[in-house]
Amino acid sequence: MLLRLWEKWREIALFALIGVTNTLVHGLMLASAVEYLQLPLLVSHTLAFCVANLFSYVLNSRITFQISLSAKRYVRFLTASLVALALTLGIAAAADHLGFDYLYGFAMVVFTVPAVSFVLAKFWVFTQRRIEPRSHL
Repeated sequence: MLLRLWEKWREIALFALIGVTNTLVHGLMLASAVEYLQLPLLVSHTLAFCVANLFSYVLNSRITFQISLSAKRYVRFLTASLVALALTLGIAAAADHLGFDYLYGFAMVVFTVPAVSFVLAKFWVFTQRRIEPRSHL
């Protein structure tokens, strides 16, 4: 029973675990860039985002979706990441505009953006189209 449950929820669980790990990578990279490299904050955030995004792409490719790495797929992954960022900012702005406390907006982000990110990853970024062999008629 547990094996069947794991098989059903495996991709979602691994995607979530990699997401949490990726957040730590982003934070460590940010702190290192600010504290040790003494880079400006926005440069540090940009560097941290780039490193964390590539980290997330590699792990999700290899572990979650078990698919080979490709430049085309990474462009899709980066695009999906930027869509998630835009959705995050849109939800936060809408919640603020409607007069909600920022924590309410954050809660909406937490329950919406990861789900949208997973759907984009599973059904757009990491899809592998099978090429049918041509028949020689």
